[in-house]
Amino acid sequence: MQEDSHSYNSLRILSQTSRGYIGQCNCCTHFNFAYGNVLFIFTEDGLRGFQSILYDDCHLHSVGEPLPHGKTHLLPSPIPNFMLSFDEIELEEIKTMFQEALLVLEVDKIFSYKK
Repeated sequence: MQEDSHSYNSLRILSQTSRGYIGQCNCCTHFNFAYGNVLFIFTEDGLRGFQSILYDDCHLHSVGEPLPHGKTHLLPSPIPNFMLSFDEIELEEIKTMFQEALLVLEVDKIFSYKK
């Protein structure tokens, strides 16, 4: 957990939809990825790593027949017996959020470059 002085409301939103957001914490520069009822906190490397997993067929599994709640994609986690499940619309929305957020970070790097 974060220390008591950490502010969870001090975020620069990099991308958002009605279901979630990706934001950069002004206190510690970590990144929050919130979607539905999950919240992940990443370093920049972790953020980029999670995006690469979203595009890797070895990690993201499509199920042949949708699960009872309509989800068609499973993303296993390092925690045994814990997976994230998405339908096609959710998966595309999340991928777009990550693309937008990482694009904002690249633009930041371009504008902060000094010769």
